[in-house]
Amino acid sequence: MSIQQLYNPTDTSIPTFQFPELLFVEDQLQVVLNKADGLIQQTCVSLLQSGGKRIRPLLTLYSGMCFAPLNPLMIQAAVAAELIHMASLIHDDVIDESATRRGKPTVNSLHGDHAAILTGDYLFAEAFNILSTQQLLDSMKYLVEAIQAMCAGEVNQASEQFSVSVNTEHYFSRIAQKTGILLAACCQSGAILAGALSEDLALMREYGLNIGYAYQITDDILDISGNTESLGKPVGADLVNGNITLPVLYLLDNPIYGNWLREIMKTRKISQQGIQSVKEALICSGSIKQAYATATQCISKAKASLDTVPGSPYKSALIHLADSILQRTN
Repeated sequence: MSIQQLYNPTDTSIPTFQFPELLFVEDQLQVVLNKADGLIQQTCVSLLQSGGKRIRPLLTLYSGMCFAPLNPLMIQAAVAAELIHMASLIHDDVIDESATRRGKPTVNSLHGDHAAILTGDYLFAEAFNILSTQQLLDSMKYLVEAIQAMCAGEVNQASEQFSVSVNTEHYFSRIAQKTGILLAACCQSGAILAGALSEDLALMREYGLNIGYAYQITDDILDISGNTESLGKPVGADLVNGNITLPVLYLLDNPIYGNWLREIMKTRKISQQGIQSVKEALICSGSIKQAYATATQCISKAKASLDTVPGSPYKSALIHLADSILQRTN
């Protein structure tokens, strides 16, 4: 069941769109990763074949194509963006001690943390090799900012585990660092390679940030209401790890459940029964519904930022992509 269906069961339509330009990115990713040797090649190709939504390359290409026809530099920037994303996933799995991703064993669970970290480092190096040799310095500027932000976001999340002093301002700052700034960078990266003006770059950044917010909020919701099979990872991982998500923040503010949840968080360890109780409270209190409403507001802001962008099939695709985030099941 999708998030959208949880709150609007009469609307079960999930639009599907074909993005043929991503085939160029997929081919280039295969070329890049097949150059690696031994275990690194094996793990990288396996991760590539495990799937993924390719949202970051898509944002790079279609943000650029809103302003100019597709060019080879956009494709190379899109490849670099996906390599950075893949590297961050591998490193995240080490940090979170995750055993599965997309329903398959993680690199760290198969080959250990040492191999996983070095594999992630290799992917980062390949991304910057592309950005430097292809003279994509404008794109590199945005993507470097995004990597710095992702690192800061992970450190901040670790320091805030089980902390009931986190507020919504902290939360949005953290998810901007972890998710939003990279998506914004992809949008800016594609647009600048198309010759977009500075005011258009600002609009594309706003679009990327807001779909990043919505993406992370729906991730928070799926951690509670999703299922392991569709998510490809255990449900309730955020609760177990003490990550303060938006539904949890709303529950902490709830006059009935807030103090009860604070006492649980103080223990810094939640039992399986406790996790189930918190999940039920999140649903019954309306905290999940409130979080979904916030994600919907973010999507509205994202689409509004495209109002002055020239009409095209690519702009329409970005609008549909934003709407589809609210219908995620994984």
